[in-house]
Amino acid sequence: MMEIVPAATRPMVKFENDAGVGAAIEADLVLDASGRGAPTLALLDVLGWERPQETVVGVDISYTTAVLRPGRTSFDWQNLVTLPDPATSATAGLIIPLEGGRWFTSISHHGATNRPGTWEDYLAAARQLKTPAIYNAVYKLLPPGGLRHFVFDASRWRHFERLKRLPRGILPVADSLCRFNPVYGQGMTVAAREAKLLREILDRVAGEADPIEALQAGFMSEVGALLQAPWNMGVNADFAYPTTRGERPERYEESRQFEAALFRAVVADPVVQRAFSDVVQLMEPFDLINSPDIGQRIEAHSLAQNA
Repeated sequence: MMEIVPAATRPMVKFENDAGVGAAIEADLVLDASGRGAPTLALLDVLGWERPQETVVGVDISYTTAVLRPGRTSFDWQNLVTLPDPATSATAGLIIPLEGGRWFTSISHHGATNRPGTWEDYLAAARQLKTPAIYNAVYKLLPPGGLRHFVFDASRWRHFERLKRLPRGILPVADSLCRFNPVYGQGMTVAAREAKLLREILDRVAGEADPIEALQAGFMSEVGALLQAPWNMGVNADFAYPTTRGERPERYEESRQFEAALFRAVVADPVVQRAFSDVVQLMEPFDLINSPDIGQRIEAHSLAQNA
């Protein structure tokens, strides 16, 4: 349990240690990476300050995972992913390798109300995937020690960057700022990029008369642009499912048409595929997809498709 409380000059963090004993630490700068931003929001309430606006996209996604030991079985793939067709199915699955020769396997569902409770239920769900590859890989394996479940209700962007001010020395980061749908694997990478941005701004403001205020202002002025591309990529994909709740992004239909053309090129052109992979994994900026070379390749495959 953690609480941020106002102080005369520096913020104070109150918490309970592992022994359940209360303690407090004063700090020049407190990074709120608590996941839901609750400490910062509570502090704003105590001060009587405005809370940030929120953009919320409800996905109601659940996924069930298991860790397996495949034995000596070998396959001609390193990772296996089965994506759904949102028009007809909301179920996806994956297998990725872990250390010790184990597999991590997961089945997810948008808008799910029932989750697999047993290994037999899990196999039945795997058989409903668009292709049989995941089922064929796991159905002969021994059942796991237990299944693990997770439910994610909504992606949530708390627009702290739009507030006129923040309490001195408080900086929400990572999921406290923007909580992404975890199925796209964006959260940790975005948090790392925010940490890099924070370091760069710290270097820039070190000589300022008030480096803490300059750091808060500088970070909040730049973090929105950092979040926008991964947020749009995930949200656009989520709105392909009819059960998704919330307001669609501007020019959504135009974006979906472009993505359809992009995916046609991805499966046929290794150059486009590499660019798309680098952008999705946040290794390159989204502008790479709109570069002249990639744009021409996408257009060429669209013309060939319609010829």
